[in-house]
Amino acid sequence: MSKIYPVIMSGGAGTRLWPLSRQSVPKQYHSMITEHTMFEETLMRLKSCGETKTLPPIIICAEGHEKLIKQQCANMDMAYSAIIIEPMPRNTAAVGAVAASHVDNIDPDGLILLLPADHHIEDNQGFWRAVQQGAELAGQNYLVTLGIQPSGPETGFGYIRRGEELTNNVYRIDSFKEKPSQDIAESYIASGDYFWNAGIFLFRAERLRKEYEAYAQDILARSEQALRQARYKDKEIFLDAPAFSHCRADSIDYAIMEKTQKAAIVAPVEIGWNDLGSWLAIHEQLQTAIEGNNICRGDVISLDTKNSLLRSDGPMLATLGVENLIIIATGDAVLVARRDRSQEIKKIIDILKQKNRTELL
Repeated sequence: MSKIYPVIMSGGAGTRLWPLSRQSVPKQYHSMITEHTMFEETLMRLKSCGETKTLPPIIICAEGHEKLIKQQCANMDMAYSAIIIEPMPRNTAAVGAVAASHVDNIDPDGLILLLPADHHIEDNQGFWRAVQQGAELAGQNYLVTLGIQPSGPETGFGYIRRGEELTNNVYRIDSFKEKPSQDIAESYIASGDYFWNAGIFLFRAERLRKEYEAYAQDILARSEQALRQARYKDKEIFLDAPAFSHCRADSIDYAIMEKTQKAAIVAPVEIGWNDLGSWLAIHEQLQTAIEGNNICRGDVISLDTKNSLLRSDGPMLATLGVENLIIIATGDAVLVARRDRSQEIKKIIDILKQKNRTELL
């Protein structure tokens, strides 16, 4: 089996987890479920690879987060191959193009394991079993993704519909589906043909680069230019800002995976996966580990409070006679929201941007 080059995508802003997640310290660098940050959990997952031929990770992050990454790698006693710094966000298609070019220059036959830094996975061994299964197909030039077995009709995740079976629990991808309405999500679950899209991919470096040449040549050209003209400092690679700024922003799902003729899905994968994209998702994840329905973190007093997530990283937080709320307090901001509206926090972010509020920084 070819060597696996893990590429950790750590450039997300995590705005739906405001006010804790900020531009200076996004959600992946915070502790959300365990005592470790989500980025540290990702590093721990890589360390549990067992006999899988896995190299130290390549980490792609936003400018200004290098120190956070180096500190948290040190916390986990984890070596890294390189830290590639994006001067501005350009979504996952650009990340994939940079990764494809970087690894292709080192080892064209190497397998890129592209994975987000901000996901929670309970079964790391199950994760690696799925990766090993996908690696066999990726070695045959398929672009592989992991399909998570849905636990219910979740409207906050994208879905993938399976096509014909290629081998045991590995299928061609029929189509990608955006986050559905409740009715459509229920129909997906009832059919048994749909899986959650975890955004975890596996492909040969040379093959991925050729797919970009075929379907997203403009993204590849700008990304490679930014990499060629990058500034190097030890293991840090600072992508050239003028070149990267002209790179089209798109997701790797749209730019490549939906167009390629050789996309496959390993499914169903049951590894206790959650992308923790909202405060509601974090509340529900934490509720599975405790008795009762209130979650309290930090300096919190709750009286006659039900089914709520209460977290303070700043002042003392007290509640009385409330239910179904998410209350998050930091040193300079407090969020109070109904649990069923946690996906709408972007509306607040938009207002803060319009007003140039420092609470985003």
